[in-house]
Amino acid sequence: MRRRTSGFLSPVWVLFITASLCAQCAGQAGQSREAGEKGAGEASFGGDLPQQLAEALSQPPTGTFDASQGILKLDVEVTDNAGRPVTGLAPKDFTLLDNGQPQKLVTFHAFDGIAVKPDPPVEVVLVIDTINLSSPQATHAEQEVEKFLRQNGGNLAQPVLIYLLFTRSILVTQRPSTDGNALAAEMTQKNGLRAIKSPHDDLNLNAVRQSETVGKDFRNQLSLEDLGTLILEERRKPGRKLMVWLGGGWPVSGCNQCIDSFDWVTEYSARLREARIALFSATSWPYPVRESPYQNFLQGIRSARRVSLEYLIQSMALEVLATQSGGRVLEPVDDLAGQIKRLVDEANTFYSISFDPPHADQVDEYHDLKVQLGRPDLVVRTSKGYYNEPAFYDQPPRAAEKVTVEGLEQMLRAPHGNSDSAMAEELSGVELTERMSWTELSEWKVRMPGAKSRAELVAVADASTFLDPPAAKVPDIAAPDLAMQRQMMSKTLDYLAKTIPRLPNFFAARGTVRYRETGQKDDAIWKVATGDQRQHSEAISIATVLYRNGLDLVDAPAKEKKPKKADRMMDTKGTFGPILSTVILDASHGDIRWSRWEQGAGGVQAVFRYAVPKTKSHYGLTYCCLTDGDGTKLLKLMPGYHGELMIDPESGAILRLTVEADLEPRLPLERSDIMVQYGPETIGGNSYICPVRSVSLWRGQRNVRVNEWGGSFKVYGPFETMLDDVSFGNYHMFRGEARILTGYDAAPDGKEGESGTSGAPGRVPRE
Repeated sequence: MRRRTSGFLSPVWVLFITASLCAQCAGQAGQSREAGEKGAGEASFGGDLPQQLAEALSQPPTGTFDASQGILKLDVEVTDNAGRPVTGLAPKDFTLLDNGQPQKLVTFHAFDGIAVKPDPPVEVVLVIDTINLSSPQATHAEQEVEKFLRQNGGNLAQPVLIYLLFTRSILVTQRPSTDGNALAAEMTQKNGLRAIKSPHDDLNLNAVRQSETVGKDFRNQLSLEDLGTLILEERRKPGRKLMVWLGGGWPVSGCNQCIDSFDWVTEYSARLREARIALFSATSWPYPVRESPYQNFLQGIRSARRVSLEYLIQSMALEVLATQSGGRVLEPVDDLAGQIKRLVDEANTFYSISFDPPHADQVDEYHDLKVQLGRPDLVVRTSKGYYNEPAFYDQPPRAAEKVTVEGLEQMLRAPHGNSDSAMAEELSGVELTERMSWTELSEWKVRMPGAKSRAELVAVADASTFLDPPAAKVPDIAAPDLAMQRQMMSKTLDYLAKTIPRLPNFFAARGTVRYRETGQKDDAIWKVATGDQRQHSEAISIATVLYRNGLDLVDAPAKEKKPKKADRMMDTKGTFGPILSTVILDASHGDIRWSRWEQGAGGVQAVFRYAVPKTKSHYGLTYCCLTDGDGTKLLKLMPGYHGELMIDPESGAILRLTVEADLEPRLPLERSDIMVQYGPETIGGNSYICPVRSVSLWRGQRNVRVNEWGGSFKVYGPFETMLDDVSFGNYHMFRGEARILTGYDAAPDGKEGESGTSGAPGRVPRE
């Protein structure tokens, strides 16, 4: 994740914090970019980023995330007994049962195809599966598709896309179109069709695809895998799709690659739902005779241990997948064109609902779904079930020993021997109930027996950053009256208006210690949420910050312990002024009120609480990346936020600032907070109040890249916490010095020396 604050935007300073999460940089195509790469706006990148992500952030496509939607979404088709679509139903008419238990509908949308149409419109996907069709059958299917396309003068009611499956490749028309004549010409002439199939990772299967003669069992497997490829292609697009598979399906009993069949079953279920595909099987000839009717395999599989391998494999038959997706198996008819047209004519008449599933206790927890209506004469079709995952929700943190600051000090004073690892392990299980001060942290760090325990102590202290201080740090002094409060805030405004603009241009050293949760292999844990939120130091970097003309610029880190390729990154920028002005000006339009006196390092300080509503906020969050589409779209938010201001009551200088985002539920972001601590620093012989320390804390869902069916895509993985502990120091002026020299100095050994060294002046060099 990256954060940034950017410069002046009239009429107020704008705080713009970018949270860009690169969950699995390893394995993505492209070269890495060096530090200094620019992202959205003025963001700077630190560490290695894959080229694909770096380019996405440099010119970011912006996605949308509707937090008002439930976690899971369903498209529901309602017809009467004659198969005619039924409109005019309301939310009260629907009862959603999840494993037999009623669930609350979070959202409900009714589309009648006339007054209310979906946006984007429903896409009709026609698949001609020549792999499992004889040559005459494939020709007939293509003729029926052409007949459908050219009806009504080639004017199609819905955008249509056509896939043609061959043993050696998959071809597809250029784009979804409502121009039936152009699509028909493209399909029949095979001119301009795109090849979309990437080579299979399995070389044996790829060799079979390239061979001239393909056995029946392998044909079945090719069609099954190609269905997965098509699902991933359609998953990249928004909106509902009706996928009509022209072919008799496949008996998958001979699938030699289906050893991990349960994983395949869960993948087909999840990806069909995510792509919003209702799958239909259509043919104009009798379906192949199966040893067992497909209706025997419609029951969802709750555990691979409870069913036979044969049942698992048969559960991936076309007819089963179609029925479970909310589509159906169409009766064989001679008029395939007419059958397709009827589906298209009814495509825009459906209902869309969303809901929040219950929390899952284990991975791939199967749940039956059923939508009931009050009228028994109506037929409902939607997804028959889904696999619930623990990662859909954040998990409660692992139980930790909660202690006060005083209790932690007593623990540190107790004898522990000389084991750095033992002390680090003990500290990793501790959680403070109140805030540890910077002074206490600095004093206690020197007591630690080694680097591991020091790092753990910092992690414990930083996790307490946004808590209230111990009661002993709150002096028993009466709160100032309203007039005195206004006087203090007036001094702060005056400080911001007069002192900060006079800050000289300067350099400062910025040291960052990056803390992350214990890393695990993405492909092994994307569905799992352990609740282990313990932080461990993963990277250390030292960079130079240049403050010039009111903005801070960060050079490439001069020294850095390289993060792992899969590491998620944060970078805080703008702590030298913009963040202060933004918060003060936003808070002046929100709510700011007295909180308490607090004992600081320099005496008693005044603390105010503030809250900024979303409508008045200039606190921007950018999250990378949404998992829909190609997985590079950024989510941009401007939430409300709240926090505290600690000010010197005499000068009005801000000594401590916290910013805590008010995020809506269901977002992939759960927390995004910043603390900046300020103190006196001498620059060019004068004393200024400058940042001395900051803590950035973020919690959200990881992006995990999954590879399947010859392609890759992103999904939301477990929630994780990231924390950066940043210190500033070594402040010095940024200025150039020049003097006129009359010649050059001679080195003591008689050789020509550098100008400015001591010695006798010599001749002036000539060009």
